[in-house]
Formats: sequence, structure tokens, C-alpha cells
Amino acid sequence: MKFRTDIQALRGIAVLLVILQHAQARWLPGGYLGVDVFYVISGFLITGMVRDGLAQGRFRFGEFYFRRAKRLLPAAYVTFLLTAVAAVFLLDAREWRDFAAQLAGAVTFTANFVLLGQTGYFEGAAGLKPLLHTWSLAVEEQYYLLLPAALAFTPRRWWVPGTVAVFAASLALALVWARTWPEAGFYLLPARAWELAIGSLVAFAPQAALQRTRAVRWLFPPALALLVLVPLFPLPGHSPLNALAVCLATAVVILRAHAGFAAWRATGWLARVGDASYSLYLVHWPVFAFLHNVYVGDPALGEPSFAVRAGCVLLAIALGFLLHALVEQPVRRARLRPSRRLVGATLATSLVLAAAPLALGAHLRADARGAAAIDRADNVGFSPDCEFYRGFEPLPACRNVAAPRIMVWGDSFAMHLVPAIAASTDAGVLQATKSSCGPLLGIAQWSDSFPRAYAGNCLAFNRSVLDYLARTPTVETVVLSSPFYPYIDAENRRLLRETPHGPRDATPSPELAVAAMRDTVRALRRLGKRVVVVAPPPSDGADYTHCLERRLAGRTLYRRMGVTCDIPLASYHASKARTLALLKRIAREADVAVVSFDALLCDAQRCATMLQGRPIYRDEGHFSTEGARIVGRAMQLGRVVEARAR
Repeated sequence: MKFRTDIQALRGIAVLLVILQHAQARWLPGGYLGVDVFYVISGFLITGMVRDGLAQGRFRFGEFYFRRAKRLLPAAYVTFLLTAVAAVFLLDAREWRDFAAQLAGAVTFTANFVLLGQTGYFEGAAGLKPLLHTWSLAVEEQYYLLLPAALAFTPRRWWVPGTVAVFAASLALALVWARTWPEAGFYLLPARAWELAIGSLVAFAPQAALQRTRAVRWLFPPALALLVLVPLFPLPGHSPLNALAVCLATAVVILRAHAGFAAWRATGWLARVGDASYSLYLVHWPVFAFLHNVYVGDPALGEPSFAVRAGCVLLAIALGFLLHALVEQPVRRARLRPSRRLVGATLATSLVLAAAPLALGAHLRADARGAAAIDRADNVGFSPDCEFYRGFEPLPACRNVAAPRIMVWGDSFAMHLVPAIAASTDAGVLQATKSSCGPLLGIAQWSDSFPRAYAGNCLAFNRSVLDYLARTPTVETVVLSSPFYPYIDAENRRLLRETPHGPRDATPSPELAVAAMRDTVRALRRLGKRVVVVAPPPSDGADYTHCLERRLAGRTLYRRMGVTCDIPLASYHASKARTLALLKRIAREADVAVVSFDALLCDAQRCATMLQGRPIYRDEGHFSTEGARIVGRAMQLGRVVEARAR
């Protein structure tokens, strides 16, 4: 196809947006939209290639996929290999296991499915996954797999209507999944195909005629403005409307093919970046992921400074241009032809790469001993069956005696208390829990991860718990627990509040949280129940299990001496100041005792992450199952909550 400087400049803009986003440039909250720009460009270029090949009668599936492999695989495989080698030194055992699956997904272009399986409330942090970015390459390749067959085996008159149907259905699904299943909406082709379909529609359009029309001429300046303004000032909550605006703006720029824009000096500079955009995209994320792994492995290092992050940006750009010059360009220029030998070599290389973690992972035997000491399994209490959807049921799996006298009610911070309380009382425990659903009657929090519909289910779940307690006199004590901060986090959360006119959105605030907890305590006491609140454990937001694993394996970063992996008391108090203040208000205004772990775990300087020689946390804030039992027995938590409930 004819080289277009403006399209290369769009690629340059897209990759710079993504790199700056991953460098945590706070002034660019929508940098992730660079991926959406890439999708429109890819849909346009690939559709154009297939369209022209079919029109001229020279399209061959084998040749098409050979050219795609020649274009994509060499630079990708070099990146994957070097990333695997670096991972040997910088990943702990848990992240290494995740990396092995990511690498297998990357070489088979199924990384989006692998990474979807590694999401979730109890999964490892996305920022630690060195091949996280390959999800977008997988989405593109899956589209490339389907598009040629769709065009080759359908009449030409159906191309445009069919693509419009794909666009409409995919966009509708994206809007639905944004509210009900945001992880799938992010990772899976069905909710992303509409972006590539926009590029396909531009390829089908009579571009020479359209680029001079008044509408396209008038839309061109606003389109350029949107490509700058939407990433700078996106709608909150990763709204699909942000991606829609950027994708349509990209389509207008491609349609316009503005000669003046292509001739700008700045456009030329961006086009040079765009020339290397694929290599830049490949290498930049492993750089940042390894940076995150370095810092999370030793929380004493704090957060990466601006200088460190800027240095990583420069390193990523240098490595990207180096990969482009030494691998991507030479292979692209090489006069290779499809052959059985070449296909066999490619398949063999893919298998070797996929198996690389098995060979390179021998070094992790020592780390595995450290990892074995870390109980990172989901602490869901008695059973995964106790993660209720909309209505509570007193399942046999969710109690440890026939007629429990204690109910533990709340979200995941109630789940992790169940082993602690059950190990330290004979009263019997009943579990009533739902993730991200605190025991606050009349309000529920929602966010990108737990959308508004989930909050509606939370409201119904809490009502069902209260209804059950009203008809169950054998439950005498109710333990309420939650991290509580989502109900005061106005920057990142919303509340769904029950009103006489139905559920209404509200802004999180201490006043609403205290009022809801007061209503909950009063409702329980009217039923004759005694109530107590258990605070979340000490935490400053860092996941100290990575540090503990390295320490227990004798592999602390830089062989630093004196790394305790304890939580600095000042850091804990600063991080949780608003939550601690809220708990004091709840204790005072709801007239309820709040049980804290601070007296057991904290001294004048730090809070322990190990007790009796064993790690007690499973992530940045939850006790592990074993840790909960150790803590519960050490402070006799079951007897404490019974004694302090009123």
C-alpha cells in the first residue's frame, strides 16, 4: 500500500500515549486510548490489503499469513526471549508462574484469554505482569484471522453491511460489558471488534471522493483536537465513549489524508516514531513491569521517583528503536518466501519460547521454598460457595456447626476473618459474605471493577441477610467487617443509595457511611442481636508478600541487609488516616465496639507481617487462611468479639 506520513504520525501519537500512560504521567489519564488509535489504523490497513488482493485476484491465504508472521514474529520473539531472561532475575515465584502462562499466550496470540484468567479481586497485580501488553496484539491477530475468510467467502455487496453489523453488535456488547463484565470488555475481541471495524469501513469507503467533501474537511480540525483533548481529559470510569471519540477522530484523519498535515515538521517527527511504533510497543511494557517488580520486592524503596520513571521512558524508547533497526527492519526487507522449512522453524521457535520458563525456572527452586511459606490462596472463609450473588442462603458449607451463634457479615474483609474467629471460639460461625459488598444497609459502592449492577445485587444481598437474621434467633452475635474506604473514596468510587423512589447514585462521604452503619447496627439490635465491628488489618497499600518471599528464600533485592518486610507504622497511619478516622466516628456515633489488630501486630515503629515465624498476609490487606488462624488464636478473636459485642 502507498506509504502515508499522516498514518505513521498517528501511530507515533498512539505509542507515545501508551508509553506515557504506563510511565504514570498523571497529566495524561487517558493515555491508554493509544491502543484504540492503533486498532482503527490496523483495521484500515489490513482490510485494504485483503480488499485489493481479492479485487485483483491475487489474494492467497498462505501468503497473507506468511507476510503477517514475517512482519510481527521476529521482533516479538526477540522481545519475549529477552523478557524471559530478565524475568529469571526479577520475578518472584508467583509472578513467574503467571509469566509462563503469559508467554504461552503471547506466542499463540491467545494472551487476551490468558490475561483475562489472571484478573479478578484475588489475582496478582496487573502492573507486575511483563507480557500484559500482548493482549492487544492477540485481539488484532484474532481479527486478522477472521477478516480474510469473511471477505473471501461473502459477496462483495455484503462487505459494508456486514461490517456495519459487526460494528453495531460489538459496540453494543462493549457498552453492556462495561457495566456488567468490564474485564471481558477490556480483553476480548467481541467487545473490541467495533474499533477495528471502523478502520475496515474507512477502507471500504470511496476515500478519494470523501476526502474533499465539506463534511470531512470541517471534521478534520475537531478530529485532531479530539486526539489530543480526549486523552488529556477523558470521561471518568474508562467509559467506552472515550474510545468511540478517539476512534472516530482517527477515522476522520485517515479519510481526510490531508497533504498539509502530512507536510508539517511535527508530523514528520511523529511519523519517525510511528515507523518504530511496533517495536516500541513491544519493549516498553516489560521495562515498566520489571520496574514495578523491583520496587514491590522491597517496599523500603518506596515509590519510583519521577527521575526513575523518566529514565525508564528513555530506556524503553532506546530499546524500541534498537529492536526496530536490528530486527524488525532487516527481516522486513529480507526476501523470504514461504517454505516448509521456514514454517517448521517458526513452529519450533514458538514451542521453544513457550517452554522457556520450564528451562529457565530451575533457579526459582530457592524462591519456591520462600513462596511455599506464603499462603496466597484466596481466603474466602469456609468455602467459595460462601461468595453469594444476590441473596444469602445458610448453606451447610458456610457454617461450622448446625446452629451457629456468631454470624460474620461483610465483604472479602469479612471472609478472611472466618478462619480466625472459627479457630478461637466454640460458639459456631455462620458466613454471610459478598466481595466488595460491605455490611452497610441502604448503600453499596461501585467502580470500574464492580459496576453499578453489582452494587444493586449488593443492596439485595444485604437485605436478604437482615431478613434471615429476623427469622433466626439462634444467631446471637453479628460481626461486621469491611475495609470501609470505598464508602468515603469520592475520587474512584460511586455509591448506589436506596431511596423511597428507588436506587439513586450518590457521592461517597463519611457522613453517608456513618449513617448507613448506624442504621445497620440499630436494625440488628431491634432484632435482639449483639453487634461488633472488626477493623481491617494494618496496611499501607503495599503487598509485602513479595518482600517476604524474597527474604525467606534468601534473595532480597540487591542483597540488602536488614530488610524486615514489616509495615512502617507511620506509613500505615498515613495511608489509612481517613479510614481510621471513619472507624472512630462509627464507634462513637453508632455506639458500637470496633476491634482492631493493631495492639497485637504493631509497636511504636512498625506492624508485623509475620507472626510466630509465619507470614500472615496473602496480599496487601487480607490475612491468608493460615495467617488468619494464627492471628485468631493469638488474640483469641472469637472470644474477643463475643465479649465486646453489645
